[in-house]
Amino acid sequence: MMNEKILQILAEVAGVDEGSIDENTRLADDLGLTSFDLADIVVSIEDEYGVSIPDEVFPTLHTVGDVFAAAKKVLEDA
Repeated sequence: MMNEKILQILAEVAGVDEGSIDENTRLADDLGLTSFDLADIVVSIEDEYGVSIPDEVFPTLHTVGDVFAAAKKVLEDA
């Protein structure tokens, strides 16, 4: 469920169909996302789940799977 919502957010920001995104999709190389786009995505996830994703996580987010893992960890720690 959480991954589905994150896929929706990613697809909306990237302007692509959700079906074209999977865990191995690279945020910058495949989706063309910038650091500003990534910040929008993180804020949307934080708003959706009422959590705060630490700034030091940003440099570790390279793939959709990385975003899933970071969100999962923050939710588990909350």
